[in-house]
Amino acid sequence: MMNLTPVTHGRPKQLQGLMYGVVALLLSACQQTQIVFTPTEPPSLASFDTPYPLDNHLPESGVIIPATDPVFSDEVHTELDLPYQLHRLASVQRTHVLSSNSLSNRVSLAAISPQAPFNNPDILHLALQEKARALAISLADPCLETFSIRVSLHSINLSLTCPDDVNHIYGLLMQFWQPNTFINATTAPVDIDNIRRQLKLNKHLNAFSGAEIDKLWREKLLGPEHPYNKVLNNDELFDSLNLKQLQQIQQQAASQAQWHLFLPNIQAKNAEFNLQASIKQWPMLTTSLPKSFPKSSSHADKLETTTPKQTKKIYLIDAPGSVQTQVRLGYRIDHRIDHSINHAIGHTVDSELGDTSETNPLSSQEVTLSCRSLSALVGRSFSGRLYYDLREKRGLTYGIYGQCANAPLSSSIKFYGSTAIKHTGAFVVGILDHLALVKTQSASQGEINALKTYLMGEDLLSQDNSIQRENQYLQQLTTGLTQVDVQKLNAELQALTPARLQQLANGAFSGEPLIILRGDIDKIIPDLTSKLPEWQLERVKVD
Repeated sequence: MMNLTPVTHGRPKQLQGLMYGVVALLLSACQQTQIVFTPTEPPSLASFDTPYPLDNHLPESGVIIPATDPVFSDEVHTELDLPYQLHRLASVQRTHVLSSNSLSNRVSLAAISPQAPFNNPDILHLALQEKARALAISLADPCLETFSIRVSLHSINLSLTCPDDVNHIYGLLMQFWQPNTFINATTAPVDIDNIRRQLKLNKHLNAFSGAEIDKLWREKLLGPEHPYNKVLNNDELFDSLNLKQLQQIQQQAASQAQWHLFLPNIQAKNAEFNLQASIKQWPMLTTSLPKSFPKSSSHADKLETTTPKQTKKIYLIDAPGSVQTQVRLGYRIDHRIDHSINHAIGHTVDSELGDTSETNPLSSQEVTLSCRSLSALVGRSFSGRLYYDLREKRGLTYGIYGQCANAPLSSSIKFYGSTAIKHTGAFVVGILDHLALVKTQSASQGEINALKTYLMGEDLLSQDNSIQRENQYLQQLTTGLTQVDVQKLNAELQALTPARLQQLANGAFSGEPLIILRGDIDKIIPDLTSKLPEWQLERVKVD
């Protein structure tokens, strides 16, 4: 008789139990393992002394010279009282620019306010986008599908690019600035509920994506009473916004603005413009609102007295569970430079002043030169010092970049990037070390040449892009730079030396930088305390 009783094998069960024990032991060991954070290292610089020709295959590159001719030419019609300044795309040698204009006409209407920022530009931005959508549905005009809007604190630029006649395109742009454009049912009224939803949604998205760190950056850099912080993020208005308030915001911007109309080159197809008809269509002639930001020469001086003084403090925004730390680190460089730096570059300093922390004003050209050259030297992608060292050499980040924010009421240099939680301390120390190094050690001539090539090439490329051409021109208008100033700035950039760059660095990177981090605070504090013991840590919450 066969035995049907199941046979049990003792040895496999013993092995299985042993395996479970080993796994449990390993897990217990992992839980007890102390986290070892990345050690700090001295800053490392790339070598730019590559010999030419390289293996007899690459020719030696010449110096890039920026174009001296203006990108736009201003048309003056003394017999007419134009409500805008008319600009034409200047005749250029680049045939691909002219050929693109022969296929489509780009017309842009820009409102600028150099003396003061526009009020609630974030609300107006969404409202104009909503208006474009409503017009596209109502008019079924293909031109409206090319609508483009670029809004900053000091400029609002609306553009359309299509093969139609420039007079027709101009008429479409006028629709956005009619006195009752957001209310009148005959001109495609906007959906105010959708605008309110978008404003609230953007606020939540910013908190989720980490963009809230930039809001805190602006508050800590400029102070809560600075105009740039008072005209944005009006949460109370976000909740109560109605069509009448929206129309008031639009009309306030219209009454405050200086207007600039950009037209294609006269050689382009359908580029003939009817000046008389444009004046009749101009909607701003009916506005009579008082300017809420009167021009004042002392306005900028008053801002200087309220500039927050940075100390050795790191602001922390808690993001529990995040796997990386967002970093913002930089300086405000508003028209100021140390007396010691003035002395270094040959300026006379009154010995009775004593305290070398006092400041002398920088010209707008010097601020622009410092902002552009230093942000590019340290923070341009791939060939910048921070990218080379902290990414390519040490692997602390996927990318770190520099940003020059040059605005009429404030200029600053900001370096930004993200790093793994365990690399936070080493990443911040690495940035600080490089900013200290650029002040104490001259760059090589090869690095200076590479910097010039980058900046000059950037300028030339911007002239071949219609959006960048206009943005660059509007930036010059809002910051008060004339074409002569731009040429002088380019000449100074071409003559830039290692000694001059070091002087600019000592002027721009004086005092303590502003540092803001967003990450899992409980995990990064021990590392920060270890690597930056002289810095005070402060938790902050962004509203």
